[in-house]
Amino acid sequence: MTVVSIRYQPIEGGALGGHFALHVTLGGDHAPGVSMDSMELGARIYAAFEKLDLKFKAIRGVLFDCRKSNATNEEMSTLLGTLRDWGMTVILWVGQSIRHPWFEFGSYLTVFVTGQHWPNFKVSEIRYVMPIDNWVEPEIYDVNTKVSSYLIPPREAKSADVLTFVTSCTRPWAIIGKSPALAFALEEGKS
Repeated sequence: MTVVSIRYQPIEGGALGGHFALHVTLGGDHAPGVSMDSMELGARIYAAFEKLDLKFKAIRGVLFDCRKSNATNEEMSTLLGTLRDWGMTVILWVGQSIRHPWFEFGSYLTVFVTGQHWPNFKVSEIRYVMPIDNWVEPEIYDVNTKVSSYLIPPREAKSADVLTFVTSCTRPWAIIGKSPALAFALEEGKS
């Protein structure tokens, strides 16, 4: 598998936002990075936590950004199963297209959805990466009705348009990123 980066930092947005985890970004076939097998990557993750020497050992989270990963099912199952055996909390960021068998090894599964239709496999959190135009609320099946849902609006989006979209949706969506806001005049007759 191709490993693009390993960093210890807070998780950005969502229900786990602000909590620290070791972020492991996996890349695709042509991504810049280092090729490692599952055993080598597991050893690097273990060594990173040893180097961090965290005083509060109860939470040792590893976030895998797998959205562009070229890792095989066997590699990921081996790696994630080992991390789970070590008592680590495994957080997975995945794309919307395919439900892999190794998702079962994750403690928390975040899917990044880019359109209305997606397979709706069971997840812990949904993040809708809104396109520049044609905003349509993603389908959410019963399996995911109680899941936390977040919008990531395009940078170019106008606050009023994002707020109109959010208030017209069938489910509550929170916002990740630049928060849309509408300002109201403090004095009557002035805008």
